[in-house]
Amino acid sequence: MRLIQRWLASGKVRSASRRLADDPNARHYAELAQLYALQGALDNALEVATEGLRAYPKDTELRRLFDRTRQILREGRTRELTEELARSPRPAIWRELVEIMLEDGRIPRAEEFAAEWFQATKSADSIYWRARARAERYFVDRNREDGRFALELAQSAREAMPSDERPLRLMLEILCRVGGWGDARRVLARLLELCPGDPYLEARFRTVASMVASSKDLEACLRDVERTGRFADESEEAQSSAPQNAGLTVRPLLQALTREKGVLASFYVRGQTALVQGPRGYTAERTARGVSEILSASRTAGRKLGLGQALEVRLEGSFGTLVMAPGELGAGAVWLEDTQLSRKLEQGLQDLSSLTGLGREPQA
Repeated sequence: MRLIQRWLASGKVRSASRRLADDPNARHYAELAQLYALQGALDNALEVATEGLRAYPKDTELRRLFDRTRQILREGRTRELTEELARSPRPAIWRELVEIMLEDGRIPRAEEFAAEWFQATKSADSIYWRARARAERYFVDRNREDGRFALELAQSAREAMPSDERPLRLMLEILCRVGGWGDARRVLARLLELCPGDPYLEARFRTVASMVASSKDLEACLRDVERTGRFADESEEAQSSAPQNAGLTVRPLLQALTREKGVLASFYVRGQTALVQGPRGYTAERTARGVSEILSASRTAGRKLGLGQALEVRLEGSFGTLVMAPGELGAGAVWLEDTQLSRKLEQGLQDLSSLTGLGREPQA
């Protein structure tokens, strides 16, 4: 029976491949990728989805297939590495596990693996990867203790491997994001000693040096980020304009959500601006402002209490149900009559909250 099913599936793949060759549109790319996935040929599915997204970067179905396939492949690889680690622990396995956890957004687990790696080997590379994981946690939660500890770990990694530029580049990334220009200039000077004549570093050094006079000390910078929830490279103006620039990508998602049964409105919030589908005029403005304020309050409370980033915010009452899915930069929200989200609505909210790299091509 399985042989017959496999033969039928391969016939469907051949037919879908011909349709794609005759008419290479987003729907045909998605159809072929899905057939490969159902057949268990996940590498082929990922290859087709990647090619499709390069041609149609704003297609939500291709993005969903791409993300889901990569996630399944990562989960399978994680199981293989965990089993191999139990049999024969070695640095290459530790490192790949940490990288996969970071790529998958499982930052605490990535740091746990890096800490276990250090306990087992005392290697300098494990210190760097723990610093990388803690920095990623800081970029999400913006808790100053995380930022300070990430810098301390990066400094320890630099002392343990002085000829490796990675710890310095990590320190530079953190310092530039918080606006610690004086410390950033010193890190750039050390990087230029390792990479003399690098035109990018030289240009960046001149830029940072011009900003040192207006720089606060590092502790004040970390406090400001924790208080405002905003990095130095995330001005209110830039955040406010982002949804408008991304409107062509976001609006089809919002329209699709609003067409679902029982949905009264859908929102995409980023910074102080929101895109709304559903209500119009004052009602839309008032509701969007309320969603933005709730999201801002939840992020602030999470930082102050050390709870991390909220995965979902839900309000229920006589008005219906408002469900919000905060992401790294923006957040999706739906206002519906019922209390239960359908799978399609859950996926739509996830797609909206993951719009952190609009317009980027997928990485194979």
